[in-house]
Amino acid sequence: MIKSHNLARRYAQVKDKYHTLIEDVMERGKVFNGHYTSVAEHRLQLLTGRKHAVLTSSCSIGLLISMYASGIGKGDEVIITAYSCPASETFVHLVNATAVFVDVDETGNMQSDLIEPLITDRTRAIVATGLYGDMHDHITISELCTKYGLLYINDAAQSMFSYQHGVTSLSTGEVVCMSFAENKPLPSLATGGAILTDNTEFYYKFLHLRNHGKPGRRLPYTHFGVRGVPDEDLAVQLLCTMDCFDDWQKRRFEITDYYDKEFARRDVPARPHSTEWNTHKYAIMFDDKFQAENKLKQL
Repeated sequence: MIKSHNLARRYAQVKDKYHTLIEDVMERGKVFNGHYTSVAEHRLQLLTGRKHAVLTSSCSIGLLISMYASGIGKGDEVIITAYSCPASETFVHLVNATAVFVDVDETGNMQSDLIEPLITDRTRAIVATGLYGDMHDHITISELCTKYGLLYINDAAQSMFSYQHGVTSLSTGEVVCMSFAENKPLPSLATGGAILTDNTEFYYKFLHLRNHGKPGRRLPYTHFGVRGVPDEDLAVQLLCTMDCFDDWQKRRFEITDYYDKEFARRDVPARPHSTEWNTHKYAIMFDDKFQAENKLKQL
């Protein structure tokens, strides 16, 4: 039986450092948006090469406050993928904008040649979502955003640390939203998110928006916002897993190579993927996935 989650094994590798840092969190007495949040954000800056990193309670919150920061709302249109999890659409509706869907190809990513005909005078942003570990067509999408003056948001929940033509996913987009969970390329022991940007104005807006409109407890309210501040526990988890990231990715690629060979030998069609993907999900292709699921349940 192939297990899709291996939290117990990962925890065993990080638990000593994790417990040590959690003890320090308790001694410091600040359990959210504290010392380790700042440290983890700095590590993300170094890891991704982006100017600013802001931890959030989830990637969904990151996408939502990206809409708020850019002033997108009623009457505006946001171009998004037609195939993803509900979070890839929900944030558009929460700001009362209109989602405009783009179909996907066999890799699960947006067909970039279908985007331009969908752009209208009400279009404000393109949210490019990478799926299964592959990047979207960043060259075309970047050119379209520049041509039409649109906000380019990279929903890199699944595509973080993948590449396309030698360019890393996390370097693309005016705003990048990351997701952390047990099964993500950069895993955590629970769930969380982060926003990356080189736009300093956006950065300060994110700090306020993620905490009900003020960046710190003793500072004044400046704006509306959401409860999106990260727990120190999340920051500690990320600091632990970052230390193991390279080794874990190396092992994932070894397993992927094994799957490629063995499934090919059995004539099982795997999803086409780039050689520069991040191995996030190994997808098998079926004409009817529900029928395939029922057959597997009978084995």
